[in-house]
Amino acid sequence: MKLVLAAAIAWASICCGRLAEARETIWPMPQWQTSTPEAEGMDSVALAKLVAYGKARSFDSLLIVRHGRIVLDAYYAPYTAEIPHIANSVTKAVTGTLIAIALKEGLLDSLDHPVLEFFKDRKITNVDDRKRAMTVRHLLDMTSGLGWDEGLEGGRAQSLTDVGRSADWVQFILDRPMAHTPGDLFCLTGAPATMPTPSYSRRWGSRRRSGALSAAGSHDAAAA
Repeated sequence: MKLVLAAAIAWASICCGRLAEARETIWPMPQWQTSTPEAEGMDSVALAKLVAYGKARSFDSLLIVRHGRIVLDAYYAPYTAEIPHIANSVTKAVTGTLIAIALKEGLLDSLDHPVLEFFKDRKITNVDDRKRAMTVRHLLDMTSGLGWDEGLEGGRAQSLTDVGRSADWVQFILDRPMAHTPGDLFCLTGAPATMPTPSYSRRWGSRRRSGALSAAGSHDAAAA
């Protein structure tokens, strides 16, 4: 009886260990792993409805990752997996990750480092005490105080239009007049929130940036 009980316990331990291993979150490096929705606790029927919803709403693509594995990767014509796509606000997450790496490795002394110190070789307009006080932290949490209009309260997204037409996005952002004191007001912004990325690249080189993107399976990325 004791032998049977011991065998049962051993078998249960093996099964639980395998189940835990199967459910372990796998960071996709260098290639993303794939799985079925059901294996990751999701419903294929519900996901199929989501794909149909995307078609009706003119989605470009739809990607779902669960437990570190791809369970859905759909593309809507004319888009395919091989066509580069604008990343938009995904860039904010990439920027934040790069700055966290810089902090961890001691390449950045503080999130409170003044932004203008990274661009001493540029001639920047509309510089005042408020702009001099603008830090990396302010850019990351979108409290930079820069004058910026994305049309969130109605009207045109004028700042996005203007920066898109600019030959030098970094210069355009740096030249923006200040509307508020940094840290006083949250304002959802696109391009200014990505400014730590060129700051990062200028000071520590683009190799680390490329390495971070490659670790996530992204290559030749261009984001806004």
